[in-house]
Amino acid sequence: MIIDCHQHVVLPTETQLQSMDEAGIHRTVLFSTLPHIERATDLASFQQEMSVLGKVLQGDADGRERPSQELREALAIGGDRFLPFGKIPVGLGYEDTVKALQQEVLDPGYVGVGELTFGSDQAAAIEPVLRAVSEAAVGGRALPVLVHGFTPQTAGDIRTTAELARTYSSVPVIIGALGGLNWLETINLVKEIPNLYLDLASSFISWAPRLAAAEVPERCLFGSNTPFADMYTNRVLIERLITDPSVRDRVMGGNLAELLGLEG
Repeated sequence: MIIDCHQHVVLPTETQLQSMDEAGIHRTVLFSTLPHIERATDLASFQQEMSVLGKVLQGDADGRERPSQELREALAIGGDRFLPFGKIPVGLGYEDTVKALQQEVLDPGYVGVGELTFGSDQAAAIEPVLRAVSEAAVGGRALPVLVHGFTPQTAGDIRTTAELARTYSSVPVIIGALGGLNWLETINLVKEIPNLYLDLASSFISWAPRLAAAEVPERCLFGSNTPFADMYTNRVLIERLITDPSVRDRVMGGNLAELLGLEG
């Protein structure tokens, strides 16, 4: 079973499901989103959506209700093909973070947390989230948390995220986009810290996912970052780069299935 670890809500949902069928992707983690670049029809409209994304990545965007509602509506259509992660605002105090975790993730029965976003050099702000997720663990099993890893995150942010993962060792922490420009250091950190995982989406150099799969095959997760990238193209890329069939099977879905406790 091929499972994508990184897709955002695409409208209409039927189009997203059709693209998954065409790409041979059986299930996907699904995040809410404020921008919808799939609506862009030209450069100007694309830039408009990307300006919204820029605010989200800096932690400056308002308006969580619409994206949350869109996620709920997508789940009603897509059923168990979607594995929902709930977004928690970064920068809240601990008590407010606990309330947000309950409301946005635990009450609706979502299977993870993310995508966490914050401004440059502000990774320390995710500490209350990891602490709350750790405290909410059932039977020692905590929900996975996916943290945005590309720009505007810095090498310092990646290191801070890694150290927080080390502190909250029961929480599986997934670094998005393979750490972006800091992919080499990110791979080395994942080798050191057993609860760190790598999302292989948005890699801009083929050596990055190839080396990641060779070094930490049990903690690499295939991802496409749809709609910012094409899921079919990303599937072909990762399957071509990973030549060992057993490793390929793990990366393309086996690792995530284990992480989420999925059957079959």
